[in-house]
Amino acid sequence: MSSVWTHIFGVLIATVLGLTESELQVALRGEIPTRTESFTSETGKAAGRGVGAIVIDRPIAEAWNVLRRFDDKAEYMPRVEKVWILAATPERLHVRMQVDASVTTARYTAFFQLDSEGHTIRWTLDKSAPDNTVVDAVGSYELHAVSESQTLLVYRNWVDSGRSVPRFIHDYMSRRAVPNLLRAIKKRVESGGTWRK
Repeated sequence: MSSVWTHIFGVLIATVLGLTESELQVALRGEIPTRTESFTSETGKAAGRGVGAIVIDRPIAEAWNVLRRFDDKAEYMPRVEKVWILAATPERLHVRMQVDASVTTARYTAFFQLDSEGHTIRWTLDKSAPDNTVVDAVGSYELHAVSESQTLLVYRNWVDSGRSVPRFIHDYMSRRAVPNLLRAIKKRVESGGTWRK
């Protein structure tokens, strides 16, 4: 394949994954590309979404089996202190989480849609929950097979704290928090579900 076709193929694959070609290459080298992408929320407010990716050295089925479980998230996910599963079906979870948000404790309840065939989990805030300490939250985990023994995890998350926080702080938290989360998931999967923080 010529270098032109290799480049075009790389761009197409990266686009399907929601990454730039350079971000995909960084992830495939074993590093963690991160960025904040701008978008407009449902309320019309300009916002930034944290995006990151990591390669996990396990087959996609193993990565999916760890990621789709929520009863053990507090064992390995940074800052997650407690998890309550309020309702569960194979395709949907209703989950309440308590998170150490540095200067305070954040609590929120969200709906998690599990797509087993697409190896994707998408979440939205349950705005009817009375004790949410955030105004809104939307995100996803997407798993893609890189090979029979490797899986690419692409993560996106946006949280509206309801407070006015300078953009540089949001960007800093994305650059720091996203890699920490992705590294923890990688360790959990690669340990066969035994690694703890």
